[in-house]
Amino acid sequence: MKNYLEKLLSIFSSDRKQNKLVIMAFYILFVAILCGGYLVASKPYLSFNFFVNPKELIRAMKVLPALACIIAACIFFIPDKIEGVAHLYWFLFTLLSAIPIIVVYIFSGVADNKNVIVYIYTIETLCILGMYLLSKFNIKFPSFNLRKRVFWIFILIFVVGAYGYLFKTLGLPKDIKLAFTDVYSVRLHYREVGGRFVDYFVQWMGNVVNPFILTYCIYKKKYKLAPIPIVLELILYMFTAYKSLFLTLILAPFFGLILDKGINRGFIQKVIVAFTGLALIDGFISMVRQFSLVNSGVLKSILEHYPSYYTLYLPTVVRMFEWPSLIALEYYDFFWMYPKVNLSHSILGRFFSNVYKMEPSLYLGALYYGKPEMRLNVTWYGDAYMNFGIIGMIVFALMLYFILFVVKYVEKKNVCLVSSLLFGGIMALFNGPLLTTMLTSGLGIGLFLAYLLPEEI
Repeated sequence: MKNYLEKLLSIFSSDRKQNKLVIMAFYILFVAILCGGYLVASKPYLSFNFFVNPKELIRAMKVLPALACIIAACIFFIPDKIEGVAHLYWFLFTLLSAIPIIVVYIFSGVADNKNVIVYIYTIETLCILGMYLLSKFNIKFPSFNLRKRVFWIFILIFVVGAYGYLFKTLGLPKDIKLAFTDVYSVRLHYREVGGRFVDYFVQWMGNVVNPFILTYCIYKKKYKLAPIPIVLELILYMFTAYKSLFLTLILAPFFGLILDKGINRGFIQKVIVAFTGLALIDGFISMVRQFSLVNSGVLKSILEHYPSYYTLYLPTVVRMFEWPSLIALEYYDFFWMYPKVNLSHSILGRFFSNVYKMEPSLYLGALYYGKPEMRLNVTWYGDAYMNFGIIGMIVFALMLYFILFVVKYVEKKNVCLVSSLLFGGIMALFNGPLLTTMLTSGLGIGLFLAYLLPEEI
């Protein structure tokens, strides 16, 4: 088992350095795949607002300097061997936000007459500055960690208290089959009977504590204890039917273990290009099949037997890479014209006057997609603009820089275990506001536990 894990992890952690021209070629190819992905989406996913508006070349010339700068920053400021969640965040941010928003703007032209260029260049500048600061500087914070025994007593009390509160509020989970067969009714019931604090405990346990315990069991080779966090996560799923709980439980230990040895950036780049390339091919073939774009009898017959129907393309190219950026542009488009929210729909909402009668995410879902039940979640910079405009983006970025410096500092204790504590919260930043992620999604409690983590555990 030990030799197998070491061989598996060595695949990700090669020390070989990449040629800068190879890195640049990866980003150019990635941009080309995203461009092809948007063009494919413009036919089957018009309901997702994947329109192609005229003057693409003019818009491309406007954002070409930003694209060149962000690629150059990735080449020089992202290490060849990524060690820790902080550097991983900026690497993923460029792939999931900074580059896709440029591509989406070129083709969609959303808010083109509303100074959206300022918005885009602000995002790219804040990203480049964040990568530079993290790569060049370290901040030393006051050191503090509990003794091993005290730490685990604290974790035990926290787990018992959290699940005790959930059982008291929601009752004992009884029907495991229902959570897998009727997901939406379980979620609806959870939202009706659960409150704010119930959701806090679900997210804290599901995104932070349970993945941490599982990672610890694997890291310390205490495999007999591994079923405990799995059962605890299953209980949360029976309450909520949130499939993301299992995804975090799997990915947090996985990334924790490989970050402990370091992830070779070249390997990730190859995987991303291969996967998105296959997804693009899947999307193109599915589009040709759906709209009967081939008249040849032989080819048409072959396409009819194609087993996929946007299976890879929809969850990756559309939902993971391009639609979040389109939503971020739509947030700018709306709040450029209308009053900012000023934190009235945040965790600090009780202290600020309510500008809108309904949640902005639901309002924009109804406005842009005609679906009042659709919740358009946006990443931290879209939320920052919604609240305070460009100034808000700068302020929230400074807060994010500070958080990532704290992450970088506490990772020195144990990269594997700290990464498992923070993984769920860090990933939530790609689809949620900064303040909400700190409290609700578990980034704050993860940082707190990482700060208390004993160096020898």
